[in-house]
Amino acid sequence: MMQPLLSIVIANYNYGRFLEETIQSVLCQVDETMCLPSGERIELIIVDGGSNDNSVEIINKYADRLAWWCSEKDRGQSHAFNKGFTHATGRFLTWLNADDILLPGTLEALKHASDRHPECEWFTGNYLQFDQDTRKIIFAPWGAHILPTFLQTFDSPLVIFGPTTFWSRQAYLKVGDIDESLHYSMDTDYWLRMKKNGYRQHRLNHCCWAFRMHDSSKTAQYGARQIDESVRNRWYEEIRMVNHKVGYRCSRPLRVLGVVMRFLDFSFLVAAYRRIFIVGKTLENYLKISNDSPTVRHLKGKIK
Repeated sequence: MMQPLLSIVIANYNYGRFLEETIQSVLCQVDETMCLPSGERIELIIVDGGSNDNSVEIINKYADRLAWWCSEKDRGQSHAFNKGFTHATGRFLTWLNADDILLPGTLEALKHASDRHPECEWFTGNYLQFDQDTRKIIFAPWGAHILPTFLQTFDSPLVIFGPTTFWSRQAYLKVGDIDESLHYSMDTDYWLRMKKNGYRQHRLNHCCWAFRMHDSSKTAQYGARQIDESVRNRWYEEIRMVNHKVGYRCSRPLRVLGVVMRFLDFSFLVAAYRRIFIVGKTLENYLKISNDSPTVRHLKGKIK
């Protein structure tokens, strides 16, 4: 059987109230056999930490579409991701938080980009934040990274948004597992290790991920809600520890150059468009527009 294009690992613990929407955000982009229009398969893996809500009931509902799943006690989110990746066979890997959403056209955008750049082992895209209560989009940042590939070095700025990142299985085997001692900065640690091993990002000009802002989210800060002080302190301490461990220190000249590049590559116009025309819309309205957008239709046409 042909190797899947992508393996997506969802780590879940007692997020049954969000999990079905997360699963459906993946399944709505593939057919009943988990294939894109091109025929390439997508793997979906769910690692549940022994939830005592309705999570397992929801997982069972979609079990025939999953490559693998389990429900058992684990050692936290990082351990769950590592467990899932041991069962992944895709050419590329990513994760998706159980309370977030894979945005329309993402799988097709990755397929198109990997066809155009077969040598690339690391693609990074953009994301949105939305308020669970109002369902309104509250933040749409500039984008994946701020320097073109040929200017990226280990000390260049690190601008990556969680599960908007797709890296090759070969890179994963070289870089190794996610650090299970980290609970807030495991992604930052992993991307810095990718950079240290010589991998460079290729920008995926697509909004790949919708980050759900809700009261139970450990790092969500929006409106009047602030991150708990103890969580903030532990998070910042992990970042300092990670930077020290890998020897990372962001170069100020490269940071300034990154801002300049925002204007040279016109990505500031994309940012302005999102801030004016996307922020404030409901997620449902955005999804409806995205599914019928020229970009998504163009990508579908490219992989037929």
